[in-house]
Amino acid sequence: MISFTSFGQLIGGVGLFLLGMMLMTDGLKIAAGRTLKTLLERWTDSSVHGMLSGVLLTALVQSSSAVTVAAIGFVNAGMLTLERSVWVIFGSNIGTTMTGWLVALVGLKVDVGLFAYPAIGVGMFVKLTGMENKRGAIGQTLAGFGMIFVGIAVLKDAFEGVAQTIDLSGLYTDGLLGVVTFVGIGFLMTLLTQASAAAISIALTAAAGNLIGLEPAAALVIGANIGTTSTALLASIGATPNAKRVAASHVVFNLLTGLVAVIILPIMLRIVLIIENLMELSPDVATSLALFHTVFNVLGVMLIWPLTGRLVKWLQTHFVSLEEDLSRPRFLDKTALVVPSLGLESLMLELSRLQGIAIGIVAAALGPLPADRQDLRQRLHVVETLSLRIGEYARKLYQVALPPAVSDALTHPYRALQHFEEIARIGVELPQIRADRPALDPHTEHLMETYLNTVVAELKIMTSADPMPADWSPQSALERVRTAYNPIKAALLTAGSRGEVTLPQLENSIALLEHVQACAKRAIKAERRLRMIRAAAQGLDQPQSETSQTDDA
Repeated sequence: MISFTSFGQLIGGVGLFLLGMMLMTDGLKIAAGRTLKTLLERWTDSSVHGMLSGVLLTALVQSSSAVTVAAIGFVNAGMLTLERSVWVIFGSNIGTTMTGWLVALVGLKVDVGLFAYPAIGVGMFVKLTGMENKRGAIGQTLAGFGMIFVGIAVLKDAFEGVAQTIDLSGLYTDGLLGVVTFVGIGFLMTLLTQASAAAISIALTAAAGNLIGLEPAAALVIGANIGTTSTALLASIGATPNAKRVAASHVVFNLLTGLVAVIILPIMLRIVLIIENLMELSPDVATSLALFHTVFNVLGVMLIWPLTGRLVKWLQTHFVSLEEDLSRPRFLDKTALVVPSLGLESLMLELSRLQGIAIGIVAAALGPLPADRQDLRQRLHVVETLSLRIGEYARKLYQVALPPAVSDALTHPYRALQHFEEIARIGVELPQIRADRPALDPHTEHLMETYLNTVVAELKIMTSADPMPADWSPQSALERVRTAYNPIKAALLTAGSRGEVTLPQLENSIALLEHVQACAKRAIKAERRLRMIRAAAQGLDQPQSETSQTDDA
């Protein structure tokens, strides 16, 4: 039966350890500041550099969870790519083994009073005298470092007391069931404390106190490693798809490493003993456990290394947002490039889809209901991304031996793409311009609404899935827009000259008119370009009267 004192020591030891970790981690993040960001940006340009960055940062911060959350945050902000970030995650798993070595080589073998208590005292003095600068963060780091070892010392004493009353090793049975049981215990310990270092320290101190043997302690370490995935999963809630993929890579790596370690646990422990003999390390259980932790994480990186490329590709097909889904080309088939007519048809289909997205932004901005500006900005990003990919496809198609009609048609996609991008950018601004527009007199307001409705109607005809009216053409559409535009502009200028509207009111109303007019003109010009491409794809000749008017409006 555990005494109340021993139980209190266990709880207090864990608390002191976690408090020390929190103080040291927070202090280092503040003291490092931009250095942490710079390291992640500059030292992840290759898989080796990314992994070494993860090892170094985790060894310094003493928390793989902190580095993992930081990596997810940088990916979420677009400062790290998915492929670079996964190597930081893999490296952080190796870096976190430093905690075990600190505990095994220092925390359990050196009197903490020689350095831990002075570190806390000096650290807090520096912290209190430098609250407003980085010196205070360095002091907090030093105090946290000392606190960690005070916690370890308390845990060590507590386990020595528990070892006399409870045989925890009785929970362990030979075979796979016993290993899985202690893996589960290690997982729960990390899940509850949100710090694998705490669970690993508990395993080390429990093993050093003869409370459990090396094999169950190793199983606890495996479970603690798997348990760190909970922090990454929590950090990915509400994050970008790429950030969720980073968290998923952390889960995949730790589960794969843990599964292999469980299956070959006896073999790994023999390897640890061989390495200990070769390196002439101290033959105690704490050192063996720290070495095991390092070996099985290094083994995990070696196993995942050849699979990383496939893992990244697999992750890119999951956690796909609506924005990413829309940004992916639907019709740009590389195999169609060898047949010019098919390649041009694929290009035409994708351009038509982009046309619908770009014009849809303007239609939503001019609709009767207030537009969701965040949604419009996301759709603008879709237009820009998809436009880039269509342009790349057009360049590849141009490099193929093409018939003259197809080659001539490839001069049009680039101008159409420019029009669509500009339409989308203007469309994103329209809700704010409409919100700033003042109310006008009933007659002028009617002319404004007539004009806006005319533009929206023409835009919808160009993007409708239904066949266009037989009498519709870009030129007739432009005439209808001009017919609705001229009266409202004249009415606004007349009202301004008579002083019926103030100068700011006049400027706001004219700004709305000009932005909408720009969208209408660009949409009509783009439609002409698409018609020329469509004609070439169908083997038809474009009427000279229409081609001569491509950009004269």
